[in-house]
Amino acid sequence: MSTIIERLLIIQDRDRKIAQLTRESEDLPTRARVINSRLDTHRESLKAAHEDVKKNAAATKQIEVEIDSRKEKIMKFREQQLQIKSNDEYRILEHEIAVVQKEIRNLEDQELALMEQAESLRKMIAERENDLKQEEGRANQDEEVLKKRLDNILAEIRDLHVDRNSLAAEIDPTWLARYDRIFKRTADYALVRVENAACGGCHMKLPPHLVHEAKRGLAMTQCSFCSRILYWQP
Repeated sequence: MSTIIERLLIIQDRDRKIAQLTRESEDLPTRARVINSRLDTHRESLKAAHEDVKKNAAATKQIEVEIDSRKEKIMKFREQQLQIKSNDEYRILEHEIAVVQKEIRNLEDQELALMEQAESLRKMIAERENDLKQEEGRANQDEEVLKKRLDNILAEIRDLHVDRNSLAAEIDPTWLARYDRIFKRTADYALVRVENAACGGCHMKLPPHLVHEAKRGLAMTQCSFCSRILYWQP
């Protein structure tokens, strides 16, 4: 294997690592959005519980108003009873009072149910506040991990570029330019090994003369199908 091929293989290894790290760095914002999405879910859940508490309080207040209204109605009926002299009219008012009293009992049952619901809602809020607090702790840890990972990736990419540029400075410009074009196009391998007389990139069977040229390693040999640079490694 020629020295140029050996150096290009090292450059290719650096380029592939740079590409892999770059893809990972570009994926980090998506992972950060997932973290924020988890937090948003907990916040929305807590917000919904608070809204339910408000609705419960409003419903309870409305029932209290209706109960007070009916109690006032009973008081008026009692005042009317003091003024009438007919037994029939008195019994009619007693019936009306009984009806309103039943309405009050029904309203009080509803109020009791709402009070029980309010207690459940308060417990739910406490649980969801605790869940949110724990999730915020996890999110802070996860975000710190992502930040450190991004810093490490960027530092590693910088080191790889320095190493890559140092190696590239020793490569024949013609070979390097050809390699760069192929690597940019394929986005995986620009140099591939000859494997069983076939291209290690596209796996097409190679003409015998290309296999022979790759074995000699005296000139740049490219696959006639995918144009990748071929090299021979026993």
